[in-house]
Amino acid sequence: MQVAILGAGGMGETVLQHLRKSELVDGIVAYDVRPERIAELQAKHNVRGTTDLETILRDPAIRLVFVTASNGAHRDLTVAALQAGKAVMCEKPMATTLAAAREMVEAAERVKGFLQIGFELRYSRLYTTVKNWIDAGLLGQVVNTHCYYICSEFHHKGSWRNLKATGGSMFGEKLSHYVDLPRWWVGTDVPVVDVFTACSPNVIPYYEVRDNYHTTYRFANGAVGHITFMMAIGATFNGDPLQNVVSQQLGDGHTLQFMIEGTKGAAATDVFRREIKRWEFGDSPKCLTSKWAENITWPEAHDHNYFHSTEDQTLDIIRRVAEGRPPKTAARDAYETTRLCEAAEQSADLGRLVRLDELG
Repeated sequence: MQVAILGAGGMGETVLQHLRKSELVDGIVAYDVRPERIAELQAKHNVRGTTDLETILRDPAIRLVFVTASNGAHRDLTVAALQAGKAVMCEKPMATTLAAAREMVEAAERVKGFLQIGFELRYSRLYTTVKNWIDAGLLGQVVNTHCYYICSEFHHKGSWRNLKATGGSMFGEKLSHYVDLPRWWVGTDVPVVDVFTACSPNVIPYYEVRDNYHTTYRFANGAVGHITFMMAIGATFNGDPLQNVVSQQLGDGHTLQFMIEGTKGAAATDVFRREIKRWEFGDSPKCLTSKWAENITWPEAHDHNYFHSTEDQTLDIIRRVAEGRPPKTAARDAYETTRLCEAAEQSADLGRLVRLDELG
């Protein structure tokens, strides 16, 4: 099949390289509003390119498009592609507003089209390992999750991601992954009932979006999830580009950890230490017992597979479209994660707990 990339920036170029690894793809077309970017990609990767979206939408040979444009363009590109009969993979966040995200889901459902949102951590071995333990009953019912995420200033001056109009929010742009995972682990059939977020004043003065969050969300079954996020503490990366980035940032303030506690055991993930742990709970005359039962590590060569496995996601989506199968994660499911991001932002704006039923 032929595949198009709508928005040929950094993420678009990454997807292009992944597409080259699929035997099911026999043609790639890159679309961007910048002629100079199209010329650059044509020279670098020898692909077809265009600044005319309609040529892609009218071409029946293009069955699948990857929307990798800036966040503010997601809705229009996705809806246009779905109406043109294309299967669509759209990067997260779905859109910059909840209403726009809802339009995307409704458009997909109206035409019975394929729409998957880029929550690639559901493919990453670091987190699928935890999911497999949960599905096997090793943790029991998940009742607590805590994500602890500390990083350096990420988007830099002049980035469209810093602006509310084009980036939307930091929660949608960056933290939506870490809301989506607990939903997946607790059970996507268990709704979140309310969210509370507290944010301090920004440390990064040129951000319109927030650079920190302390967010707690409660599920209908009583489970609780929490995210602690602070940007700027991790050391600014000025290392050797030929060396592994994760290895160079270990111990310099960068942290990305999850603790997941269930009724029968617990698990922990640590990106920078390249480690996954599991504990088993038991009983004794003295107390509830905990036994460290399993420890998994991986070499730096496998970082992409264990962390942001965008390549596995891309190749899986191609296979699904080629075989006529539905998305791995339904658009309506991804929309529920988008609602949690919106609730977190509203809670920070209002200074109070926000119930999910307030969002409709």
